Formats: sequence, structure tokens, C-alpha cells
Amino acid sequence: MDDARPLAPKAFRGFTAHDPIDCQTMLDVRAGVDEIDRLLVELIARRQGYMDAAARIKPSRSVVRDEARINQVLANVKAEAEKRGLSWAIAEPVWREMMERCIAYEFDVWDATRS
Repeated sequence: MDDARPLAPKAFRGFTAHDPIDCQTMLDVRAGVDEIDRLLVELIARRQGYMDAAARIKPSRSVVRDEARINQVLANVKAEAEKRGLSWAIAEPVWREMMERCIAYEFDVWDATRS
């Protein structure tokens, strides 16, 4: 478990780079991709904070992995992806992997706080 956990960000800041449709050069494209990557790190760090909270709140190790919740998250993400025009071929494996990593992280935190 990585003990260097910064405080989770308080609010999403929005975009400053050009919209994709307005990009004229590869510098514009790369600036947009770099901005998205910074924002994704910020958001995923906040998501990790919720895994810390879940590990603190859940009463037993046996409830860390919750298949019903995994399916609910995937359904929520699929609906949002469809609304926003995000390919499910991109979204599904990203979320499945992120959830698996988050579950593993939550097990580590749960174990570390109970030992």
C-alpha cells in the first residue's frame, strides 16, 4: 500500500485547452491530452479517497468486493458513456481495470487498518 496519500481535490476545475474540434495543430491536441491526463489524475486520486473511506467503514473484509456494486457501476458508466458519445470499447475495459485495482487497494487498506 502506498502511504503517500495527498488530500483529495475538492472540485473539478474545468478545461482551459482548446476543444478537440477547434484544434489546429498537434501542439493544441497534445495540450488538450496533457490537460485531460492531469484532470484524470485529480479525479482518480479523489476516487481513491473513497476507497480509503470504504475500507474504514466496511465492517468485514468479506464485503470489500461487492459484485452487485461492480455491475451497478458498469451500468452507470455505460449509460453516461452513451450520453457523452464515449465508445464502450474504451470505457468498459478502463472501468473494469480501475475497479479491480481499487478493490485490491481497498483490501490492502482494510488489512493495514485492522492489523
